[in-house]
Amino acid sequence: MATLVLINGAPGSGKSTLASSVASERPLALALDIDAIRHNLGGWHADQRSSGLQARRLAIAVTRRHLGDGHDVVVGQYLARVEFIDELEAVARQVHAHFVEIALVLDPASLASRLASRVAVPTRPEHAVNNRLVGPADAEALVAAMDRVLAARPQAVRIDGSGTVRQTLDAVRQMLPHC
Repeated sequence: MATLVLINGAPGSGKSTLASSVASERPLALALDIDAIRHNLGGWHADQRSSGLQARRLAIAVTRRHLGDGHDVVVGQYLARVEFIDELEAVARQVHAHFVEIALVLDPASLASRLASRVAVPTRPEHAVNNRLVGPADAEALVAAMDRVLAARPQAVRIDGSGTVRQTLDAVRQMLPHC
């Protein structure tokens, strides 16, 4: 049975890195980066709300198709509201796939440190864009937003994201059904 894995977490928490790693270990799994879809829409920055909504609609369509074909999808995305999480869960249910919701949890100081590192040494192409939108000073608000989502989604598996990538990846792996 296919699995849809959502790795939610604040910017800088490592969700994209983890999503790519998890997908690379599962046959034909797709690491679906919604921000990459958004950034590939022409003029996305001129209307960030519309481009974000369109990217999510496209992500839902791709997810439905890939899961329906029997393949896993791993979404690493910061979701500060539950509506899109509900959509992802509904798609998994519609195509009879597993849904695993993981939340990477960091304290504000650890998150601020990660964001500062990302500003100093961006490691992914999208960091140049994202660093203009969010930085270390936003850490406390980002953690508070994640706390609100987690209060509404008590079934989400909380994973401490403050360790090394390897430690966090091992914790994520333990939550997933085997291929």
